[in-house]
Amino acid sequence: MKQSVKSRLKRAAIYLLGFSITPMFSACYGVPTNYDDIYDFDPFDDISGTVMDRKTEKPIPGIKVRVASSEDISAITDANGKFHINHSFNHNVVIFAEDIDGNANGSYWRHRTDVTNENNTNLNIFLLPEEK
Repeated sequence: MKQSVKSRLKRAAIYLLGFSITPMFSACYGVPTNYDDIYDFDPFDDISGTVMDRKTEKPIPGIKVRVASSEDISAITDANGKFHINHSFNHNVVIFAEDIDGNANGSYWRHRTDVTNENNTNLNIFLLPEEK
């Protein structure tokens, strides 16, 4: 079935209108160049805090605190339960605190914490002891 000349002209006019509006929209509203700007996110450096026993609230030494996406980005808590991960982050991250020393300081369940640019320092992570 052949299209009429009038129908083809209408279709061409619609295409041209669409192509002429796109640059006008970009000129008015701008084209995003960085998704961090869209989501209002500021990169951050370092994650630090203290890992404690949930029941006694005493610090736990020998706990591995690591970024979920990498085994290499981690720290071990000191005698005061404190840890510091020295790394730059471009987005929110998930960290795990896990008991790696067996029963040396008691046995604890692994704990997940979501870290943002607003709560990346002075985290208090409470681990629940494993019941036997």
